[in-house]
Amino acid sequence: SSGINAEYGKIDWSRYNLIPFQKNFYNEHPAVSGRSQSEVDAYRREHQVTVPHNCPKPILHFVEAGFNQAIMNLVNKLGFKNPTPIQAQGWPIALGGQDMIGIARTGSGKTLAFALPA
Repeated sequence: SSGINAEYGKIDWSRYNLIPFQKNFYNEHPAVSGRSQSEVDAYRREHQVTVPHNCPKPILHFVEAGFNQAIMNLVNKLGFKNPTPIQAQGWPIALGGQDMIGIARTGSGKTLAFALPA
């Protein structure tokens, strides 16, 4: 048998005092904060986005996501205008360290919605 377990043995995690942490990298952009609930509700209704009542507001423009300049340069180079609905609603959830289940059609941007916050 090969691998780390074979070489070092199984790790007994109970011997370690691990400090819990939560990944929360989301800072709501002022434009998102200023968006009224009626605007948010209209966007979700138009794009058939269903979320629980305490869900963060969607990001309607890439600049609102807070991605670094390299990512923004690539987004602009590829010609993306605005996030797709799964991205718009998924990024605030994922960047906030929350779990989510996203269901959307093929070609809707699910992979990018998952990959960029990672």
